[in-house]
Amino acid sequence: MNYNQLVYFSTLAHIEHYTKAAEILGISQPSLSHAISNLENELGIYLFEKQGRNVRLTRYGKIYLSYVDSALDELEKGNKQMNRFSDIESGTIRIGCISSAAPSVSVIISKYMEEHSAVNFIFEQSTTQKLLEGLANETYDMVFCHKMNDYDTVEFIPIIERNIVLKVYKGHPLEVYDSVTLKQLADYPLITYNRQAGARPYIDKMFIKSGIKPYFCCQVGEDLAAASLVNEKAGAAVVIDHSIFNIYDFKTINIKDADITVPMNLAVMQNSFLAGAANEFKKFMIANKQSLY
Repeated sequence: MNYNQLVYFSTLAHIEHYTKAAEILGISQPSLSHAISNLENELGIYLFEKQGRNVRLTRYGKIYLSYVDSALDELEKGNKQMNRFSDIESGTIRIGCISSAAPSVSVIISKYMEEHSAVNFIFEQSTTQKLLEGLANETYDMVFCHKMNDYDTVEFIPIIERNIVLKVYKGHPLEVYDSVTLKQLADYPLITYNRQAGARPYIDKMFIKSGIKPYFCCQVGEDLAAASLVNEKAGAAVVIDHSIFNIYDFKTINIKDADITVPMNLAVMQNSFLAGAANEFKKFMIANKQSLY
């Protein structure tokens, strides 16, 4: 049996007249009769019986109709849902984002919604590793994070680059400097990202390249935690420079020999299908990435 046969059967069952049902379906009466006959042969049971010029369901036909109508209803719901997925002007886009990228990504989302007001966003923040795990298990359509080499099935599209800087509280011995060297940092307790954070390999590479062994007194998953620790004077933070640290009155100090920038990427699964709205937003983000700077 096929989809058309089920539609023909349901229509005839409700109309109870071959000619009228055929007109509604836009087919000839013989074609409808042939389709119903084939369906009955496949099932091995009569679904209809004659009643004057009309037909009516047999006892078995009534039982079968309940299943067919339920199946057709579910298929219709599925079709409508697929149409919503393919519609670029509506639907839900699920985005994951590292905290350091959240302010910039929020700007792009706001701009996009000005032109696509019917689109909804689910916007969550986490570490790079957790975001990429969520991308792989389809929790997110796309994520904004740092690149991690363990995820070879993910496409990383560079969006923006950030500098690594030092954040210090008022009264910290290094506050008097506008720029410092990595060697100077070796004398102080430092706060930085943990190894689940995508920025950590860049920071490690920076110190290894200089031959300096830093003392990381605290390692965190998010910038807000680093900011809180600096505010409590637990140490100075070697972090990516972005606006979340502006909630406190910290001084930003450039690191002279930090010749490494940290790229933030738009990450999507390779060879995966993005629904209409999500794919349109991806193109919009790439086209407008300069506004993130």
